[in-house]
Amino acid sequence: MAEPKEKKKTDIKLETLCAADAWYWSYWGKIQLQSGEFRLEGHDYQVDPLQCDVKKQVIKKGAQMGFTDISILKTLHGQIYGRYPQGALYLFPTKDDVSDFSKARFSPLIANNPAVIGRFVRDTDAVHVKKINGSMLYLRGARPTAKIEGMKKSSSHLKSIPVDRIVFDERDEMNEEMIALALERLGHSEVKEAIHISTPSIPDYGIDREYNESDQRAWFIKCRKCGHETCLELEFPECMGERKDGTVFRKCKKCGEEVYPGDGRWVAQFPQRGAAGWWISQLNSIYIDPGEILHLFENPPNGNIAEVYNSKLGMAYIAAENRLTTADVYACCGNDAMAMRESGPCAMGVDVGKDLHVVIGKRKGDRAHKIVYVGRTESFKDLHELAKRFHVKSAVIDLYPETRKVREFQSAEPYKVFGCAYQDQLKEGERRDEKSGIVTVDRTELCDISHSLIADSLVELPRRSGEIEEYAKELVNMAKVLEENQETGSKVYRYRKLGPDHFRHATNYYYLASKERGLTSLSRPKEDYKKDEENQEYDILRH
Repeated sequence: MAEPKEKKKTDIKLETLCAADAWYWSYWGKIQLQSGEFRLEGHDYQVDPLQCDVKKQVIKKGAQMGFTDISILKTLHGQIYGRYPQGALYLFPTKDDVSDFSKARFSPLIANNPAVIGRFVRDTDAVHVKKINGSMLYLRGARPTAKIEGMKKSSSHLKSIPVDRIVFDERDEMNEEMIALALERLGHSEVKEAIHISTPSIPDYGIDREYNESDQRAWFIKCRKCGHETCLELEFPECMGERKDGTVFRKCKKCGEEVYPGDGRWVAQFPQRGAAGWWISQLNSIYIDPGEILHLFENPPNGNIAEVYNSKLGMAYIAAENRLTTADVYACCGNDAMAMRESGPCAMGVDVGKDLHVVIGKRKGDRAHKIVYVGRTESFKDLHELAKRFHVKSAVIDLYPETRKVREFQSAEPYKVFGCAYQDQLKEGERRDEKSGIVTVDRTELCDISHSLIADSLVELPRRSGEIEEYAKELVNMAKVLEENQETGSKVYRYRKLGPDHFRHATNYYYLASKERGLTSLSRPKEDYKKDEENQEYDILRH
């Protein structure tokens, strides 16, 4: 009788562990996935994310590393055992991704695991909603289509969903506004788990930015010979060794012997930070030949090295021609301090937001420009004063969202002021309507122009200062990416916002304003300069 009693104790202990730990539950429950039974071998790096309960979790990874499987397992485990009583929201890039996942992966997961999962699931015929042990699981798409963007105003399918856990699967393919809107669903939760998973795309954007702000865990492999730990992601390609037969192996950074991903552990680079972040690439997959990755790195298909960095190495990447750097901006800085006034004639570009971001300058020839002032002001009243001090003779202002105030500014100024309306893929090029006072331009084309002005040092900026540093930050917060329309399959380049970018747009508007006739030449009649000096003296006395 003692033996059955001992087995019962073991069963109770195992059940307790499974209830408390998603990894134990997945492993000892012998969960059947699409790829086979869940197991530890080859997936050692998955244990830590499955056991982690930190509120914000970030996974920057190479393609096909199994994180969709473990994130859904973690979600189901929490719903079955009561961790997420309000429910969970799982977001995919598109509604098609939701349907594919629901039919091809979720339904088989239920059917193949009737005792561990299936008996807790209800409403399995619904593609977008599942009932798990009384807790709701919502599957949604978040592609930035016109329909999705419109949900900010009427997002009933998200606004009425209170949840304890949100998973953003392939976060970099999602609209930032949709992510912010989804996070509001955690407002009444005590758990508040937000899981960001993605193959990275652009540096300092999306998953790359989130990981950089986390505790930055990396997979360090212990060498069986010397005991030194090597992180393949941090050491690539030097961590690749070649045998006499030409095959490639993962090697220890210190002694050069072969190392094995299963001997690794997660090491946090910044353990004091609150968010948990993991970075893992295909270099640590036992199912992928490291020699194949090295070959693709050295010989990228069609020259597309970005895809190798993103999908294979789990690294963000963008070509130099598709994004400015702060070094590009600072290389344009001259020796002159930021001007407080200028004799002109000057052109002015203004981006409208909480503050007005202003760029004022003048042409130095057909292509060259000298920016004399960049700054921020709170009101259009201050903008009038700036225009007067710098003898602005042409201005272009962001037409939205303060269209009425832009119109009032146009009426009050004696020179030409246009409101600018961006448009994607404007076939006929720039359109200036003198009657309406509106200039319509292709957004991508204009961003290309401002990129070239800075990258080719065709702009002279004031010497480096606090405001110029802020200007530089915002100028580089745009990246040119090739986007594919999921419905038509057509591809087009667009500039993606990576952070605050008001000064970039103000620079775009300045360029448009500088094209007005009469602003190219620097020579002006002497009597104009005399009037300028008199006006400056008057301004000084008045203040």
